[in-house]
Amino acid sequence: MELTPLDIRNQTFHRKRFGGADAEEVKVFLETVAQTFEQMSRARIDLTERLKIAEERVNYYKQIEKTIQDAVVTMQQTADEVKRAANKEAELIVAEAKARSLKEVENSKVQAEDLRREIEQLKQMRTNYFIRFRSLLRSQEELLQAMEHEQR
Repeated sequence: MELTPLDIRNQTFHRKRFGGADAEEVKVFLETVAQTFEQMSRARIDLTERLKIAEERVNYYKQIEKTIQDAVVTMQQTADEVKRAANKEAELIVAEAKARSLKEVENSKVQAEDLRREIEQLKQMRTNYFIRFRSLLRSQEELLQAMEHEQR
């Protein structure tokens, strides 16, 4: 049985003829006990309500903590995924650049070889030109000499 302040206030005692307690004193004491009990009961209700609110807050903060932890895990996974994708893209860019540079080197080598051949052809053409020009000069000189001899 749960005792309430009202139970304490309404409590009655049997009176004994001899050696009985002073009824007024008992009444005052019971009123004091009832008030104290009532204050304690209110404090208990208040503390119970505050505990309920605190538990709700704790649960709310636990939910926030869980949400934050989930978000952190998701962000970490996203960051890792972005990093992997960036690394793959960087590798592809580097591989592509290497391939292009090799192709450019090969093209440069081919162009250099073409230029060497062209230079050799031009040198040969110059040599042939000089040979033909000298030959022309000699033939012209011989012609002039022949014309001079004819005029003498």
